[in-house]
Amino acid sequence: MKIWKKINKIGLNLSDYCLFILALLIIYSAVIYYIYALNWLSIVIIILLTSISFSMLYRHLFKSENSQGSSQESGPQAQINNKFPFWQCGLYLVYLAFWMINIYLLYANQSSRALISPWQVVNNNFFYVYILSSLALVFTLVQKRVPATAKLLLLSLHYFLSFSVALIVYKIGYGFDPFIHTATMELIDKKGLVAPKPLYYLGEYGLLVTLHKLTGASLYILNKFLVPVLAAVFLPRAIVNLLHKNNLNSSRFLTTLFILILTFSPFIVTTPQNLSYLFLILSVLFGLTKKNSLWSLILALATLAIHPLTGIPAIGWWLALVLFKNKDILKNTNYSLLKYSLFTVNALLLPLALFLGGGGNLKNISWNFSLIYEPIKKLFIGANSAGQENWLYNFVYFFFYNYPLCLTLVIILSLFWFYKRFREKSYSSLIFINLSLIIAYIFSSLIIFVDLINYEQASFASRLLIIITIFFFPFVVVSLQNIIELIEAQNIFLKTIWLIFALTLLATALYISYPRYDVYFNSRGYSTSQDDIEAVKTIQKNSLGPYIVLANQQVSVAALKELGFDNYFKTQNGQIFFYPIPTGGDLYQYYLDMVYKKPSQETMAQARSLTGVSESYLIINKYWYQSGRVINEAKLRANSWQSINNEVYIFKYLP
Repeated sequence: MKIWKKINKIGLNLSDYCLFILALLIIYSAVIYYIYALNWLSIVIIILLTSISFSMLYRHLFKSENSQGSSQESGPQAQINNKFPFWQCGLYLVYLAFWMINIYLLYANQSSRALISPWQVVNNNFFYVYILSSLALVFTLVQKRVPATAKLLLLSLHYFLSFSVALIVYKIGYGFDPFIHTATMELIDKKGLVAPKPLYYLGEYGLLVTLHKLTGASLYILNKFLVPVLAAVFLPRAIVNLLHKNNLNSSRFLTTLFILILTFSPFIVTTPQNLSYLFLILSVLFGLTKKNSLWSLILALATLAIHPLTGIPAIGWWLALVLFKNKDILKNTNYSLLKYSLFTVNALLLPLALFLGGGGNLKNISWNFSLIYEPIKKLFIGANSAGQENWLYNFVYFFFYNYPLCLTLVIILSLFWFYKRFREKSYSSLIFINLSLIIAYIFSSLIIFVDLINYEQASFASRLLIIITIFFFPFVVVSLQNIIELIEAQNIFLKTIWLIFALTLLATALYISYPRYDVYFNSRGYSTSQDDIEAVKTIQKNSLGPYIVLANQQVSVAALKELGFDNYFKTQNGQIFFYPIPTGGDLYQYYLDMVYKKPSQETMAQARSLTGVSESYLIINKYWYQSGRVINEAKLRANSWQSINNEVYIFKYLP
């Protein structure tokens, strides 16, 4: 069995090596890109700096921990013994069979249509098989003789299955932001940089462009898979480590599986914000489990390089962690001064950064407190039953509508339980950082962003609520572990009831983590379709000169995907892309006037006058609100029109 032990040890450490290298790549690529560019010379420098840093820190971060036995020698690896029944291999095969059936069902239902929800094309069979695969995984995880590496591998596969529904089903792509970021990275890859260089997103851009140049893999594919794959690989290992740290070993793998009940929307699509959430979680978990706080610092710096909104609290967390760990060696006066100074900085730095990012104008501060108490009001307004449909939908939407309240209660109970049972300094630093972030959230809610459309005004402050939840995450994980241990002590009947309930919640969490279109809920946002792409290609092919297009945002990102960013017009309001990007810009307002008022020649003439072109187009998707009225009116006023598969209508306007 020595070979099993060796494989187990390598497998358990390999993810840490990969994570550390990725974090270094993110940090160095962001710095090099900001001060210079991303070309082949930059790539060589990034690889050299990463290699040197890894070599210098390897002994300090890895060998020292392994020699002290902190790298799971006494934990997961201890599960290997000399008896490894052959029948347990059958458990792997059963789970893998269900897993492959699930993946097949997703691929078989891939669609390039305009979808509101992946569940429009993926039927209930997927959920039945998902529950069966989860059940097979439970039976595997409770086996004491199964190596930890094997359990973590199966957990990663299950996490990936849970995170990859949109990734697989949406053939062209899911969401809006990923198209923007991919087009930006393609421009960086082509020219070396995009001016002006912002202080955000650099970490993701640098990492993906570096990987693209080194491997030749498509930026589109790399960006599509990045967050779902990294979350599936690194989160299970980090959660298991947290539970091992707290000597709660018997069911830590089950806890890692059922923590998916919390839902996981940030990990189903790659954006810099979502990637930063992942690295923030890892920074928090590694800060609690690794003896050397340098781990948390490296991951916090990577978070900062990806997105400052998440990175600033990550750095604050690391500073609080170091401060609380060294409380005993600091004088009381010095400790108090540092503690309250750090609290003040953490509370004010993010609002200040958002204020400056919003233009730095005092007129952008509004004393409208609705954004502050709105989340609190939603806790209780949403607390109701779902409706009068079948029991399954009632259960799903009872969970959905009451989720914020349930999560809040779980966090409060977890904090109370910790107060009674644990007094660890590192966990105290989590509460400390969150108290400062709550104040930061209140101040941030008062800032108005003049360049954002009304319904996006609260988006920045609301992300702070997600960050606050992330800092409470370890309390919830350990509390769930204790609940599972209590259930394991019950008789077989009660354990079976709890298992059925937990599996149902897993499937429910999977369902509500993605956009939905059913009798209770309409997520409304459509995906970019092949018809959108064909419309973009048709206009590009038939246009006689420079032109503008008024269309919704999914058609606009189709233009980005096909034509890139090299299509701007200089106007008195600055440079304007020839499709309405961003929403809230001048062209998008003209588009709204065309669809909500009337598709008139006068409105289109104003849009042409803004950009100085003589050729313009209006694109109407059949799914758009009141599309029939708009299409009929546009047919009367436009110079010419055509349709793409009777789904997308193109109207041409000339002077």
